[in-house]
Amino acid sequence: MGAAWITGVCLRPNRLEWTVLRRAKEVWEIAAQGREDVVSAEGDAGWIPAAALKAHLKSFKGRVAVALPTERALVRVALLPSTAADELRGMAELQTDKFSPFPVETVAAGAETLAAAETSSLVAMAVVRREDVEAAGAAFQSAGAPPDAVDVEALGWWWGLKQSGALPAHGSQLALRVESSGAEMALVRDGEPLAFRALPGGPGAGDAAARADWIAACAEELADALTALETEWGGAGAPTLHVFHAPEFSADDVEALRRAAGLDAALAHPLEELPSVSEGIARRQADPARPLALDLAPETWRTADAERRTRRRWLRAAAAFAAVWVLALGVFLTLLQFQRGRLARLEAQVEALEVPAQEIRLLQAKSLEFAQYADRTHAALECLRVVAGALPDGVDLTSFVYRKGATLALRGEADAADKVYAFIQTLEQAALFPEVKSEGISTRNTPVGTRSQFGATLKLPGAGGEGEP
Repeated sequence: MGAAWITGVCLRPNRLEWTVLRRAKEVWEIAAQGREDVVSAEGDAGWIPAAALKAHLKSFKGRVAVALPTERALVRVALLPSTAADELRGMAELQTDKFSPFPVETVAAGAETLAAAETSSLVAMAVVRREDVEAAGAAFQSAGAPPDAVDVEALGWWWGLKQSGALPAHGSQLALRVESSGAEMALVRDGEPLAFRALPGGPGAGDAAARADWIAACAEELADALTALETEWGGAGAPTLHVFHAPEFSADDVEALRRAAGLDAALAHPLEELPSVSEGIARRQADPARPLALDLAPETWRTADAERRTRRRWLRAAAAFAAVWVLALGVFLTLLQFQRGRLARLEAQVEALEVPAQEIRLLQAKSLEFAQYADRTHAALECLRVVAGALPDGVDLTSFVYRKGATLALRGEADAADKVYAFIQTLEQAALFPEVKSEGISTRNTPVGTRSQFGATLKLPGAGGEGEP
């Protein structure tokens, strides 16, 4: 089976991270990974590292999924009484309307099944501002196309956390991911997440005051989250704190955070134990959740993507057609050259026969001419006889022009127009003339009174019509 590609991208104001997966023999393997710390961008979408993104877009392959920072999303987990995708989607929309503080027309929302039982499903619901989604899409669009899917970092992190097996399968756990670019937590009970929440980014090394303030702020957030968890899901004892931290965050900081949060136990883990968040985003696209997977991309992006795929199919079809056309053209030119050679031979034969044929045509023309002159059936005297017989009283001919085998032109005048009409009608009924064409009647005053002048052209048998020789 041919190779396929998926790219997961995480956008943060001060960091760009990506993972490219390649499928070979039904196995997805990491083809490329990267991370770049950048200076925060400026502008309407200042949180997007657009300059760094543009520099690396050419290395992104296949289906591209971009993850928005967790702090730019509202993520809620709920247990819904259904396992059908359509029903879960409708229930999630109702739940989203309840917990989202933003107008519906200004947000993008999605939902995903985290776990399913016989009659119920644990569903994660996410809401982000539509302007953030559009800003991310615009950053990619500048390089040619928007991303194929929009995800949230919290779910990419959860994928890595679950795959690592670092958390016990039973009991309550409070997992934190801490690094300078951002921090977030997941409240987990019996191996399933019940809440996600963004925390302030970890302080830099060497700033003790900032570190103490950060620990106090995080402890307050943890206390609020635990209270909300107990209210919604019931109490289950104090959770164990698991902190997955970058090197600049020490084990002493973990202990200080445990004491500030009032927890009984805390464990520190190097952040390297977990797959990168961008890998989690890419893996989620390779193996999407069932029956419902989160995607915050607007429908217009999917329509545009379908149009691009259609254009690519048309281009491939056009390329195949062009190849067939070139082949057919080659065959045609070969046959044409053969026919031209054959035509040249035939033309030489025709040229050789042209002189005798011309002599025969001259003899035929002379024979026809002799036959025409020998035939007195339509001679001038015969025509004059018929015309004179049809000439009524009061009608005089002033011109009789006979052209053998062609036409007979008559001019004359009468003392009344009615007589002219009667004369023309009589000529039309004569069998000798196939066609009689009147050229009109005009009146003229003379010393003897008003006279009607007329003209007519009579076609003679054997006269050639239009297109005839």
